[in-house]
Amino acid sequence: MLWTEKYRPNRIEDLIGQEHFRLDAISWVEENNMPNVLAYGNPGNGKTAGMIALAKSILKDSFEDNFFEVNASDDRRLETVRTTIKNIAQSGVMGDAPFRIMLLDEMDGMTTDAQNALKRIMERYSSNIRFMITCNDQTKIIFALQSRCANYHFSPLSNEHILGVINSILEAEGITRFSQDELSEFIASTSLDLRRAITEIQAAKSSNGTLKAQITMSLEDYSKALELLNTNKTQALAHIQGLYVSGKTMKEICGGLHDATLNTEMEAKMKFKFLRTIGEAEWRSSTMTPKVLISWMVGQL
Repeated sequence: MLWTEKYRPNRIEDLIGQEHFRLDAISWVEENNMPNVLAYGNPGNGKTAGMIALAKSILKDSFEDNFFEVNASDDRRLETVRTTIKNIAQSGVMGDAPFRIMLLDEMDGMTTDAQNALKRIMERYSSNIRFMITCNDQTKIIFALQSRCANYHFSPLSNEHILGVINSILEAEGITRFSQDELSEFIASTSLDLRRAITEIQAAKSSNGTLKAQITMSLEDYSKALELLNTNKTQALAHIQGLYVSGKTMKEICGGLHDATLNTEMEAKMKFKFLRTIGEAEWRSSTMTPKVLISWMVGQL
């Protein structure tokens, strides 16, 4: 079983960090009521975990019958809102739950038309259902939806928070072979992404490898891209396009290239030129088509 699922918090009190959201959520549980909620911030900061913990705390024994999850990035069409989401919203509550709850994960991938349709459903069925929305980029959520939700920014977790979670997992699993210095260095390399840190440590445990070797392995595709940039730029372009086609987001690709660049032994002047271009590519990713952006980035590099 994946540790990210096995050790996901089941109660809102168990959520790490995000104190503002946690305190408000505890009061909603006490009142047995809640508003629609929008949580935004970088990946791995606990947005989805926080929403599910809140839903479990409110719905209790009725959770399985009254909680629904839709990955809005995968199913981003207007028709999804008009059929799937609307049908759930207008259906009756099961058991003694106060209302149904729907989690729309990665909502910034949903089209504007679909978001506008959701706005009307949110208004019409407000007595029957509450919506939880998560996204990385708040600006990609239309203002009409933002204004109908309580908005919470999930800030990056501190090294201490992540180290505490990792240590508790390792203790529960009976693993003692990683030193605290090794763990601290490893956590810094994950860009404070708790989900990635947990996943990489589980992989290192399964392969009986070191954390440093696991980090190197996780950057293998990006290190290969940097090598191809020096030998065959056409293949480098095809390789990075392939990463996107395989499901990587532009932010993930830029983050991987960033970390791989830091790990190379190229001269400092060239390294910082690469980092500047990669950083600009990530900044442009909110407005440019990924395929075109990758071609631009490779051209610049």
